[in-house]
Amino acid sequence: MKTIRVLPAALLALACGFAGSAAAADHLYQLNGNLDDSDGGPALVASGGTVGASAYSFAANQGLTMGVSLGSVYTIDMNFHFDALSGYQKVIDFSALASDAGMYVLGSNWNFFPVQNYSATTVVAGQDARLTITRDAASTVNLYVNGAAFGTFNDSTGLADFGANNAVFFIDDAHTGGREAGAGSVDYIRTYDRALTADQVGTLAPVPEPANIAMLIAGLGVLAMAARRQRQQG
Repeated sequence: MKTIRVLPAALLALACGFAGSAAAADHLYQLNGNLDDSDGGPALVASGGTVGASAYSFAANQGLTMGVSLGSVYTIDMNFHFDALSGYQKVIDFSALASDAGMYVLGSNWNFFPVQNYSATTVVAGQDARLTITRDAASTVNLYVNGAAFGTFNDSTGLADFGANNAVFFIDDAHTGGREAGAGSVDYIRTYDRALTADQVGTLAPVPEPANIAMLIAGLGVLAMAARRQRQQG
């Protein structure tokens, strides 16, 4: 009967891991039927696109804008994909769409323009990837995919410093006439007012889908009933 006691504890720990990860963020946009911030901040503003039950889908040059500035020290953690890969496709714009600099996917690689193309990385069309970008007080930018580091640079010129600008996702800047954008889908976006360490990024729990939360709750309920029945029979 040891299994009945252990499984509820494991499921409860998993639930707490999800909740703890979400609660630690300063802004959490789960994109489950709405653009709201689960942590109480301003909702995202959509430029076109469609909010579905578990993700926001966008065409080229449709995207999302935060209602607050992240400033110069932050972490952005997001799970998304582009439907097809070709040239540059903007992921994050830091300059209120006034500069070509920013985070891109270029073909099948990650790219922070104009700093570096990360040719050792691989992006797959239609396949979600968790991109995390941090910038600390020393202007060091670190880039991660699915929790693993793939790039770092000193941002002495402030290319990744939002300043007073709000973060813009998936919309290309006016500098290139909006040509460098693509269609895709984003599962969630969460941000922190600090630069997470590599260990923290590596252990971040994913934001669970609504169906997964429901299954977790249902599983906890079934196992709790089994444990109660065991006690009654004992």
